[in-house]
Amino acid sequence: MRIPAALAALSLLVPSALPASPALAADAAADAVVADRLTPEHRAALQCAAVFAIVASEQANGAPAALAFPPLAVRGKRYFVEVSTRVVAEAGLTREQVRDLIVADVGTLQKGASADPADAALATQMRACVPLLDKAVPPLRAPDLLQCTAILSLAFEEIHGREGMTPAAQDMKTLASVLTAREREALIAAGRSSDQADQAIAEAHDAMLKEAFDEGGGVEKYDIAHCYDLAKPDQKSHY
Repeated sequence: MRIPAALAALSLLVPSALPASPALAADAAADAVVADRLTPEHRAALQCAAVFAIVASEQANGAPAALAFPPLAVRGKRYFVEVSTRVVAEAGLTREQVRDLIVADVGTLQKGASADPADAALATQMRACVPLLDKAVPPLRAPDLLQCTAILSLAFEEIHGREGMTPAAQDMKTLASVLTAREREALIAAGRSSDQADQAIAEAHDAMLKEAFDEGGGVEKYDIAHCYDLAKPDQKSHY
């Protein structure tokens, strides 16, 4: 399997400009003043960012061994931001110094036998890093149909309130209506009355709205792409 360059691997997590020379990054990582500011927890978190960069690169290339791990295209980037921000604040480093430390770690990993997620050493590191990923960037929840009716209804209300009935708002309204109709049918088929079905849908909407205010994050905690899948037309019917 092709071994991605250190900077190319890290670019999967950080799309912005990166240092042109890995050697400069290695020098920064080796600097004693920088190293002394880092706790073991900082080093472990940064090393995991390097592991995620390599695995994210291989996932983008469709490597089966890499695809066996959690997808990192989105969560890996958020992990990098979360960890970098924390280390900058707690260790008093610059963002460039933190980035250089991760680049150096990527380079060190790639000096191994293959830097391949199928490689036992890297796979072991990845498994050890997944709990840190889950703690920093919890996995998205898979919403059920009832929750999706609330999520897309709230999305429509937000877009409509901000933009009016634009094409984007109309599209979201259509998707929300499709899911609402399907959930209503499912509830009635399960024995609810029409009024009870409408009440359940309204309560789900209010609960999702309350969650956004009380817990923070709201719909961002859910895998909204799953709702779009649920809203797809049935193969033998149309909207």
